[in-house]
Amino acid sequence: MKFSWSETILWLSILSLTVTMSAEFISDYIGIDAWTILYFGIGLVAIAVFLIVLKFKKKK
Repeated sequence: MKFSWSETILWLSILSLTVTMSAEFISDYIGIDAWTILYFGIGLVAIAVFLIVLKFKKKK
């Protein structure tokens, strides 16, 4: 299986959206503060955006 940056960015975006949207449910199930889970989802979005910026910066 070949590594693909576009698939990585896609999966990071899907995972971060899922974590961010269901932070309250995850918080109730696990017992961790909901804000911590939201920050984790935002961090995943930041990594995805960073990878997109790096991808376009390499093309120039």
